[in-house]
Amino acid sequence: MKVRVPASIANLGPGFDVLAMAIDLWLEVEAEPAGAPDWRFEGAVPPADHPFAKLAMKGRVKSDIPLGVGLGSSAAARVAALRLEGLHGADLLARAATAEGHPDNVAAAIHGGLVACVDGRVHHLPPPDLDLALFVAAVPTPTEAARAILDPAVSRADAVHNAGRLALLVHALYTRDWALLRPAMDDRLHQPARTSLYPWLPATLDAAYAAGAWGAALAGAGPSVFAFCRRGAGERVARAMTAATETPGEPLTSRIASL
Repeated sequence: MKVRVPASIANLGPGFDVLAMAIDLWLEVEAEPAGAPDWRFEGAVPPADHPFAKLAMKGRVKSDIPLGVGLGSSAAARVAALRLEGLHGADLLARAATAEGHPDNVAAAIHGGLVACVDGRVHHLPPPDLDLALFVAAVPTPTEAARAILDPAVSRADAVHNAGRLALLVHALYTRDWALLRPAMDDRLHQPARTSLYPWLPATLDAAYAAGAWGAALAGAGPSVFAFCRRGAGERVARAMTAATETPGEPLTSRIASL
């Protein structure tokens, strides 16, 4: 049995726990039934309690997705393991979302493209035909720590701000008016709080825009950062973001992945 699942980036600025997109980094599994779990790992090696550890199968897991840096590594592994168990469709999404704690990354990993998750349903949005520039952080941050730092209540002003930005982002995706991405991706629900974990984030976003990005934001819960930019500008923007962080990591250029 062969399974291939993409990495993913959630939130996309204002779409906290709602928006996500699949990106062109992949986890690939080749496996067959066995008496006990017997796995070989190539590339990123997961912790001992990885989702494959309880499957009575043997095989190879090859992953190009860095672990714990906001690129959906755990979601990709959960989706792949559940597919090996034979799950598909709504059952796959429900089980993966429950295990992950939120549906956005797993929905993108299952469906590809750019998705919005609302009340357990996945809605497909038109993905931008743009480069994705990334600063890929070298040091992981547990998602639990990045979520724990968020205030459980938000002000009415911040809620209205993000509702407007999310509407503007969806409008930009449909109209292809990329000049709207910068104001549309201005989040107040999670990025300001997470700046205490990533004090270099404002400078990294500024560097992305100075290098020509259309829109930039923290990748999921971080610490990686991504930017939308015109085709051919991704490498320049990725290098600029990496130089601005003053923390270990590397530049990468990718694209939204379709399935």
